[in-house]
Amino acid sequence: MLKPGKTFNLSKSSKRILAQFPNAHERGQWKRMMIDAELSAAIVIKPEKKDRKPGGTYLTTSNSATAVE
Repeated sequence: MLKPGKTFNLSKSSKRILAQFPNAHERGQWKRMMIDAELSAAIVIKPEKKDRKPGGTYLTTSNSATAVE
């Protein structure tokens, strides 16, 4: 699980919904859930790079598209 840093700000829409919870326990659960969701959404997954061979052929990780010399 990710932890928020010093500069983390909860989104405005999440804060609006958070203000509607009268029960402190439910509000805390919902807040932790929204912080986790926003941190998880901020993760960017980089695509895997393909190897280039001279002549414009590409090597991929699948067996069916492997270039042969």
